[in-house]
Amino acid sequence: MDEARKECLIPSELVPKCPVCGGRMEMNLRCDNYFVEDEAWHEAADRYADFLKQNRNKKVVLLELGVGFNTPIIIRFPFEKMVRENSSYSLIRLNMDEAVVPESFGKRAIGIEGDMERAITDIRGQVL
Repeated sequence: MDEARKECLIPSELVPKCPVCGGRMEMNLRCDNYFVEDEAWHEAADRYADFLKQNRNKKVVLLELGVGFNTPIIIRFPFEKMVRENSSYSLIRLNMDEAVVPESFGKRAIGIEGDMERAITDIRGQVL
């Protein structure tokens, strides 16, 4: 599929079909009522909720990697809400072109726009 892609488009005959209904397959995105929430998903969601509960009064850095505005209610807006509601939380947002952070967060948030690999390498160099 990738080799046949032209201008970010895949030829329609290469899009996988559902073996049951023959319908066109889509990526597993939270855009309709067909998002897969199996047992492993619920276990991971519970672990995440436990982590947030156990660390609500500690310093926490929320590292947001490549989250745009396709489904901002899943990560982007909840991260902003957590920073807004907890003064010990900080946010690092890396995004190719949507890295803006609320000014009200002051020094507790930074948006880094551009290539994520380069940004992480640069950050690593500053920390180590």
